[in-house]
Amino acid sequence: MPVLYMERSSLEGLTEADIKKIINENEDSTKYQHLEGYYRGDHDILRVVKRDSTTPNNKIVNNMAKYITDTAVGYFIGKPVIYSSQDDAFLAALQDIFDYNDEQDENTEVAKTCSIDGDCFEMLYMDEDAQVRFVKVAPGNCIMIYETGYTTPMAALRFIYSRDKDDHPIKKVEFWTATDCWYFVSFNGGPLDLVDIRPHYWGDVPFIEYINNEERLGDFEGVVSIIDAYNRAQSNTANFFQYNDEAILKVLKMGAVTSQDIAEMKEKGAIILEDGGDIQWLIKEVADTPLENYKKRLREDMHLFSSVPNLNDENFGGNLSGVAVSYKLWGLEQICSIKERKFKRALQRRIELITNILNIQGGHYDYRDIDIQFRRNKPQNVLEIAQIITMLASDLSRESRLKMLPTVDNVQDELEKLREERREDMGGFGGYDALAHALQEAQTAAQQEPSQPPVQQPQGESGVAT
Repeated sequence: MPVLYMERSSLEGLTEADIKKIINENEDSTKYQHLEGYYRGDHDILRVVKRDSTTPNNKIVNNMAKYITDTAVGYFIGKPVIYSSQDDAFLAALQDIFDYNDEQDENTEVAKTCSIDGDCFEMLYMDEDAQVRFVKVAPGNCIMIYETGYTTPMAALRFIYSRDKDDHPIKKVEFWTATDCWYFVSFNGGPLDLVDIRPHYWGDVPFIEYINNEERLGDFEGVVSIIDAYNRAQSNTANFFQYNDEAILKVLKMGAVTSQDIAEMKEKGAIILEDGGDIQWLIKEVADTPLENYKKRLREDMHLFSSVPNLNDENFGGNLSGVAVSYKLWGLEQICSIKERKFKRALQRRIELITNILNIQGGHYDYRDIDIQFRRNKPQNVLEIAQIITMLASDLSRESRLKMLPTVDNVQDELEKLREERREDMGGFGGYDALAHALQEAQTAAQQEPSQPPVQQPQGESGVAT
């Protein structure tokens, strides 16, 4: 059970014995081991034992669990998350920490675990170089404690399993609150002992829970029974064909023959029969059409109830418009929309915890100044998108238009490149620009001068100007 709810007053009064009781009652990772096994291809079909040992027992795994997860995760977060802010210094400091932690890969792995298990946890800590680090914690190794009715954690339990040099099991448990951490350890299955209590300076519980949906269900968890049925159908098909691979030879009136005679007939490919004798092969008819229809329905149900389409379907071929692709991916888009809202809230908490440390180090930042944008990793008509951006040029800022381009991963970097190119262009054509600017100013000044009456020249009696 990865989540517990209790009243804040109950947490504040927890004793060492209370914490040990929570650990002993909630340390269970059976569900996660089962789901993670399915992702790796360790399905129940592999443990099937047939009562008749003389018949074939093929165990074929069609790993639809891995296909569903990889497709959903790739579509959801296959493209890096975009961060933007009006505070360039804050964004730069945050990006340095993200680069140090390989944030893009961390996001992918967290999203994959959420897709498999339904939820995932992340721990933040300071490494030996006093740098902020964040690392994924599997749901079977963590329990988050929330106040009833709230989403901000009050405490967290982290389980660490290892072995000593003699291969004896060691279990370590960390109980984190907003101010300190309690360290427990058990050697070789012995009792859990409290060994230390240390303060920390995060200003909050340095743990984050990422959830796949409100029910904390994995993407293929609801279709495991269909996957099992498909595995059985495929395995039984293989068993049938293997069992009937060698047809039975029916022989009539072969006469009295010895085993040596039969061996010679096999070697020479000839059979000696008596008058009126006959031979024929006994082959069992295979009802292939109903079997294939059954497996087809199972495949369709797996895609239907997981909302992950069959991307190998011929309907996905060709140069489809953006609207056509969106309709075909409609179901997947719905579950990814839910993923995005839950994931975004967790990323905001990650940024909040990092901001606490940056402010301790002298910064004056607000985590709410960071904007988070997700992009779907789907086939796109770039020409169509470019045309739309062109039409919106007068209504959207350059930054907003760049965010719409699927080829731009980091909008701020792209804007900085544009500014740098503009500065280089100004430097290369500085003389021309200065001349053009001077001519423009002169023309403007001439247009602004008031019109003057013509100057009268003195004239003689003949009317000729002198």
